[in-house]
Amino acid sequence: MKTRHVGLIGAALLAVFLAALLAAGQKNDQAELALKAAIKTETVDGNLKGAIEQYKKIAAQPGAGRATVATALLRMGQCHEKLGNAEARTAYERLVRDYADQAEIVAQARVRLAALAGPGAGGGLVTRRILADASGVGDFLTADGKYINQIDWKTGDVVQFEVASGQPRRIKNGGPWGNDDQVNVDHAFSRDGKQIAYIAEVRSGAKQWDTLLRIRNLDGSGLRTLYSERDYIEPLDWSPDGRAILTSRYRENERAAADLVLISTGDGSVRALRNTPAGFVALNRASFSPDGRYIAFGLQREGPTPHGDVFLMTADGRDEVVIAGHPADEKLLGWTPDGKSLIFLSDRTGTWDVWNARITGGKQQGESELLKRDFGSGSKLLGFAPDGSLYYKSVTRLGGLFSGAIDLETGKVLVPPAPVATRYTGPLIQPAWSPDGRNLAYISRWGSGMLGSFILTIRSAEMGEERFLKPRLLFINQISWGPDNRSIIAVGGTLAGFGIFRIDAETSEVTKLADNGVAPRLCPDGKTLVYVKEGPIVVKRNLDTGAESDVVEIRGLNYDLSPDGKDVVFWMEDAVKIASLNGGEPREVYRGPAKYARWTGDGRRIIVQGGGSHWLVPAQGGTPLKLDLAVPKMMFFTVHPDNRRFVFSVNEGVKSELWVMENFLPPLKAAK
Repeated sequence: MKTRHVGLIGAALLAVFLAALLAAGQKNDQAELALKAAIKTETVDGNLKGAIEQYKKIAAQPGAGRATVATALLRMGQCHEKLGNAEARTAYERLVRDYADQAEIVAQARVRLAALAGPGAGGGLVTRRILADASGVGDFLTADGKYINQIDWKTGDVVQFEVASGQPRRIKNGGPWGNDDQVNVDHAFSRDGKQIAYIAEVRSGAKQWDTLLRIRNLDGSGLRTLYSERDYIEPLDWSPDGRAILTSRYRENERAAADLVLISTGDGSVRALRNTPAGFVALNRASFSPDGRYIAFGLQREGPTPHGDVFLMTADGRDEVVIAGHPADEKLLGWTPDGKSLIFLSDRTGTWDVWNARITGGKQQGESELLKRDFGSGSKLLGFAPDGSLYYKSVTRLGGLFSGAIDLETGKVLVPPAPVATRYTGPLIQPAWSPDGRNLAYISRWGSGMLGSFILTIRSAEMGEERFLKPRLLFINQISWGPDNRSIIAVGGTLAGFGIFRIDAETSEVTKLADNGVAPRLCPDGKTLVYVKEGPIVVKRNLDTGAESDVVEIRGLNYDLSPDGKDVVFWMEDAVKIASLNGGEPREVYRGPAKYARWTGDGRRIIVQGGGSHWLVPAQGGTPLKLDLAVPKMMFFTVHPDNRRFVFSVNEGVKSELWVMENFLPPLKAAK
């Protein structure tokens, strides 16, 4: 009987307990529904003050789950920050104090408190790493600071990285993508993050392409073509009101110049604002001020050494002024969200630092201010959050230069490859030995863009010392040595245009050899220039008379000139072939895939990289010899004129990290 009585009491207590749990669960369900409604008020309706009141009620609701309340407090603090209210600190402090068990949410609150109450309270910056591996993160921070967007170029989907949670999400593209045209990577998101402007190229003839500027919503709907011409354009920024897109336009047959133009999103009409000489090489960035009244842009200028400056003009292209005006190289980063400052990079201290120029009425006020040292030219600006936090990705190129020795008679490695210490880290580009073997030339790369990123370097083969040339060229590429051992032949550009140049390896003095062409080589006579023109076709040009004649049609730019200047080797139709500069039918010396083919210093053999291996091919024909050299991600293998030593570069990709610098704007004001 007693047992039955106890059992009845236990059952009753259990029923009460279950009822209490049910009631608590119902209250928490109600709190979660209220949280979802508050988030909608904040993010969809954009009513921050209304959302704050809803979050307050959730935080005070009896029975609400701890995770729910913690989330409400965090979002309430974020709303206060966006409104510039000091109450943000109160919400974060309560979250940290009372909800320590909600570790992930509390961690976010601590970050915000550090930004509000740390060194930033005295005007300093707080820099922190968000992700150690940002390889999957895009390049555009939405204006609300919530997402970092990128386009999946295979599908047209938009991939969004949520800053708060660190999780990606995908917005499916429901529209057409790349079926009838070639989609280009050049694009710009609208200021509200709801639309994309991008470039597509459509074939209009056998060798003609039209450039299309298209806009669409993130999900692919609302697709429209605003512009369709043979001139190539690149979208740079949207006006804050979404009525125009700022673009650079490269006119057909005038690639050495470009215009900054506005294209209306309403009717596609075009308005030219400013001409920029040297086109894409000179212009590095352009953006509207937050109020849409001004346009800032970075442009290369000529001088003893070409350098970049930051410019500012009204949105209709008038009243242009130079910002900072320092002889150092400077690159625009962007506007602060309040529109009161321009942020730019400068190498005036010897490293790439972040500087601030205060702007009032379209002009700089006072001297520029140093904000952060050693930001690095390889960092990629993503954008500013509403509180002034600057999000960026640091980019570190991995790899380097290696040297060793090999026996070309047997193909055996005599000295295993070992890394070579260089001033600039990462893979080096286009190493080339001087004909006498005393120097090695290569391009050191130390930035993410074109300007200021390619440094022509001369290395002593005996001492290992590096010298950095400073020719008056905006960029340098496709280098080779002149036969005099004292000059470099390269493709380059000035504000007047592009061409092939001779660069003095001691003085950096520049002489233009030709207006057109790529992949140049100079014959031992010093008078015959060999290069590739459109086709692609290898041509030779007499520098004294200007007479030019075709040599042979090739595939791509994969060719090399023999040491005696009489023949070229190239890959075509799945075979490596040799053609005489004096004409005649090319002869095949190797069959199979070839990434590149290079002559040895004595001209007797050709080194072919193909199928993941290196082969030594007799120039007069014969059985190829496979070299006992297999290095993953190797590129630019080249043998010294002694036919023994060699160097190559290894490209191991890049390491990308996501960072934020906080407190660019003044401290929060008290709520009114």
